[in-house]
Amino acid sequence: MRPTRAGLGLLVVGVALAFSGRLLGILELYLLAAMAIIALLLAAVYTATARLDLSISRVATPARLRAGSPARIDLAIRNRARRRTPVLSAHDHVQGGRGASVLLAPLSPGREARIAYRLPTHRRGRLRIGPLDLSLGDPLGLTRSQIRAAGVTDLMIHPRLIGLMPLVAIAGHDPTADQQPIRAIAPAGDEFFALRPYVVGDELKRVNWRASARMDDLVVRQEERPKTGRVTVVLDRRTEVYDDEGFERAVSAALSALHSGFQGGDALRFLTSAGAAVSDIRTRSELDGVDEQLALIEPTQSASLIRSLEELNRISRGGTLVVVTGMVNDTLEPVVARSRRTFGLVLVVSCVRSTDPRYPDGNPDWAITYDGVTDLAVEWRVALTAVKGASER
Repeated sequence: MRPTRAGLGLLVVGVALAFSGRLLGILELYLLAAMAIIALLLAAVYTATARLDLSISRVATPARLRAGSPARIDLAIRNRARRRTPVLSAHDHVQGGRGASVLLAPLSPGREARIAYRLPTHRRGRLRIGPLDLSLGDPLGLTRSQIRAAGVTDLMIHPRLIGLMPLVAIAGHDPTADQQPIRAIAPAGDEFFALRPYVVGDELKRVNWRASARMDDLVVRQEERPKTGRVTVVLDRRTEVYDDEGFERAVSAALSALHSGFQGGDALRFLTSAGAAVSDIRTRSELDGVDEQLALIEPTQSASLIRSLEELNRISRGGTLVVVTGMVNDTLEPVVARSRRTFGLVLVVSCVRSTDPRYPDGNPDWAITYDGVTDLAVEWRVALTAVKGASER
């Protein structure tokens, strides 16, 4: 419990009245001083003895928060006591910001109040929300008491996800990709892959009547695509090739490329230049696990993109390679050229700023530039369309 500015002012006035009453010998001044002190004491007793019985829940929307996307916190405060609450002031702390403050009208027993405020999602990583403090005062506004009503909630802000054109291994296949378990496809899926002979138990709606007439036998649509392709995404974690914003774009580009490959239906593989373990991704839950990993990943000085690519060139046979890095320099270009002889398709995404003075010559024409100005989705589509057109000629 602490006095408010009004309470402190009343205390000063009471002391001044008591001093003036003694100095001038006026009884009425003593009475006014006594009234001021008594009012302050009653207010202190009221706030010190006030009891709250509240249930509080805090929910973040959407369930998976992403950097740069709208998000909010919903607070539900329910009065479980048998009497009305006083007017409450709620303040929910937010790491790196001023938090959210709001006044709550008195709640009747069993009633609930809901508060919503926008959540800052400028950067990925762990964001701490809370604690939630409630403060109440006496009816005269002379004293206030603060109560710690809810603790701290740690939220994970995931990397920004950019919707990219689905990436299919349109040039070259990795023979070892078939060794990976095939992701389950629902029997009622929409993806058409091939025709096969009709067997007892197949749904008649799956019969391709036009092809059956040509073949003089019933054939049905096969809704399952074998995984003969593999998409490998490599994230360069070298500190020297990024500024802070550049690395954030690189993490976002790597995750977006993985989702692009997942939509394409091929096997996925993810690794970084820091020599960490290779992640084979076969299911949505495994892809979400890499998403969690990327939410906290940081650049490091103990990383070598060239060594990582050379190792991939040694163990890989076909498939698609996506390299996400800073500027593509003269040292990296020969290694990428060797990767083009190993993989069927190689895409290089450069996330350095176009105005970075360290790289006056800019990126080569064959690299996809994602510098915060260009649209990665557009550049990605242009690159895939060009490769697809070349493979069809």
